[in-house]
Amino acid sequence: MASYHLRLKNDSKPNGTKVSAKGHADYILREDGKPHAAYINREGENPQNDCIFKAVHLPSWADGSTQKFFSAATRYEDKGNRRFKEIEMSLPNELNLEQNREIVDRFIEENLKNHYHAYAIHEKNGAISGERHPHVHIMFSERLIDDVEKIKERPAYKYFSRAAKPLKGEKEASFERRREHGAPKDKRWHSKKYLCKIREDFARIQNEVLEKNGFSIRVDHRTLKAQKVEAEQRGNKFLANVFDRVPEEYIGIFSIHCDVGQVADLKHTRKIYKKEFEKLFQQDFREKILAEEAVKEMARQAEIFTLSLLTSENYKTGNFENEPLGTLKQKILTEFEKVKAIKKSLMTCRQAETKATSEYLPKADRILLREYENAVAEKYNLESLLKKLIKPSEKQPKNLQAFQEIESGVSAKISDLQKSMVEMYPKFRAVEENLKNPYQLKNVHLVTHSILQNNLKNLKELQKVSEKLLRDAQELKNLTESKEKPQTIFSFSELKENLCQQCKFLKSEYEKSLDEKSKLMWKVINSARAISMAENIFVHGDLKKLRDEKRKYEKAVSSLEKKFLKYQQREIAFKNANWKNFAEQIQEQYYLTKEKIILESAYQDLQNTKKLLDSESERLEKICKTGEARQKIAVIAAGILKKNLKVAEEYEQAKMRSKDLSQKLKLAKKRLEGLKENASRKLQNYVFSVAQLEKESAKTSSSNPNFIVSLIADALNGNENAVQLVAYCPDDCLRLPKDWNLISELEKDELLHKKIMREL
Repeated sequence: MASYHLRLKNDSKPNGTKVSAKGHADYILREDGKPHAAYINREGENPQNDCIFKAVHLPSWADGSTQKFFSAATRYEDKGNRRFKEIEMSLPNELNLEQNREIVDRFIEENLKNHYHAYAIHEKNGAISGERHPHVHIMFSERLIDDVEKIKERPAYKYFSRAAKPLKGEKEASFERRREHGAPKDKRWHSKKYLCKIREDFARIQNEVLEKNGFSIRVDHRTLKAQKVEAEQRGNKFLANVFDRVPEEYIGIFSIHCDVGQVADLKHTRKIYKKEFEKLFQQDFREKILAEEAVKEMARQAEIFTLSLLTSENYKTGNFENEPLGTLKQKILTEFEKVKAIKKSLMTCRQAETKATSEYLPKADRILLREYENAVAEKYNLESLLKKLIKPSEKQPKNLQAFQEIESGVSAKISDLQKSMVEMYPKFRAVEENLKNPYQLKNVHLVTHSILQNNLKNLKELQKVSEKLLRDAQELKNLTESKEKPQTIFSFSELKENLCQQCKFLKSEYEKSLDEKSKLMWKVINSARAISMAENIFVHGDLKKLRDEKRKYEKAVSSLEKKFLKYQQREIAFKNANWKNFAEQIQEQYYLTKEKIILESAYQDLQNTKKLLDSESERLEKICKTGEARQKIAVIAAGILKKNLKVAEEYEQAKMRSKDLSQKLKLAKKRLEGLKENASRKLQNYVFSVAQLEKESAKTSSSNPNFIVSLIADALNGNENAVQLVAYCPDDCLRLPKDWNLISELEKDELLHKKIMREL
């Protein structure tokens, strides 16, 4: 928490010596150049300069002079009465004068509205910490501005005299009697309970103004012990350890300059606390990073597992109409979306630290820091992009030329960014050094911790939902997976049927892959097209408008040419016609002349349109041809290609998948054709199975019947490796281990049978 200080002081010193009311007012408000004696002893510093604002609320007879008002209090108050009270309060270091004035004005409005008072805001570097230390002194009279005073102010001698007491039988003194006596004193200022209230009010007002101005740091008026107990109840070990210390004793201005030993002890204690605080924060920060990474990894695994389930064949072909499966499916989809939503709203440890840091930077520094970080990020992204871009082949000269232009432009932009970073670096380092200020650094750490503590709820929720998603997804997978044992023994007809199914399936998948490849091909943006799009973006869409206008012009030209052709045909027909009726001839000649005029006018309009289009084309070409423009266009084109990288990668994957499916389809057809060619009555009386497998393919064969069928087909087609792995036995036997023989033995029998048949 930020530092909190509020002291209520009387008009006397601890030893009972009365303080001069006028002199103290002079000291606080820095009036007439006579500050407190303690300030006089401060070498090389002008005490007048630390009073940055002062304001008073006094009766008219005081003429706005605190000296006059508090001199009257000294003169007319009864002996032993308090002439004034003073409230001394620290103000937030984060806020400027106007913002701190809002805190003071609100505090006075709530607690001192009915008291004559004067206040001064001082700002100086702390004598011990050396840090900026804004604070306020409020000097006021305990006497109230009652209803009598509000109607008509009492003179000084009467205001500070004793208040009227009620006569016998009266609840309060009459208005006339109160007018003749002094203003009553506010007894609340003698109550410890009221002191606790104004301490709480001051903390609340500070926190509201801090929040209003975008600061997350908060002050707390309670004792360290009370704050520690609350932190322990909330399970916040970091804050509990931070508050587990001995409170500092207040050291006044006299002690600072006179008691060197006490000041040295305090500085040493603060140094120890600072080191301990930094150690506690770093430990807490590391723990939160580890917790964050663990939960995010769990969420990632849950998402991957769920996605694999949702894209699996068992899920696609599953029957979710019945109650258990349908309900479970809906739960998984809801939890999956919830995991994504929580991850999106989650603030990482590094983001929390960046957000906390930005609160303690002036606007100019914040802009500088953002610009420098953006330049670093942009430079890194452009360098990464250059490595990822796919260079076109020399068979595409237009694309290759465009690619080289993009590459050159991006390289120039990287060079410019590097120069800009070099120029900004000294200022950037200065901002970073400023952030190392102990006060700011401590508050940045506290704000970071506060953000991450609030984030813990989301983190725990993400962990809970991720665990539930994993359990439900596993349960659904178990329910949708087939419980039947995969087939491992096949007859000859089953082999043929399975291979036919494989061919149909592969053909269907191959056709789908071709469609997908065709669709993606049109979405892939090459270098030349990227340059064209970038040029259009650079001129704010004017090139696209120009292209549209050119298309309209070309359509109009085509339409006009057709009309001219029809006109020419009519003109030829008119000349070749044998006119018997003179009137009809004149009428037709009139229409032809009129049509010619219209066509010539339209032709002239199109010529004017062409000139305008050419002029606009030249203008845009001139804009896009400058060196600066080409660099910007290249960077825009690189960004377009970057966005299109995913599509390009998908297209390459689709091409590879299409090629792979094509090869698999050819192989499956070859196996089926070979099986049909090698078919014999003897083979159709056997069943086949895999006798032995290599270790790495054992799992595949046990769960994939297609693998077994392909291996058997290869063996029957004479594959040297496969014949050593596949066994056969007669279909009508008991299929005991002793009944099975390797295919290689069958081949020997076939060769022997063929030899005998040839000899016969």
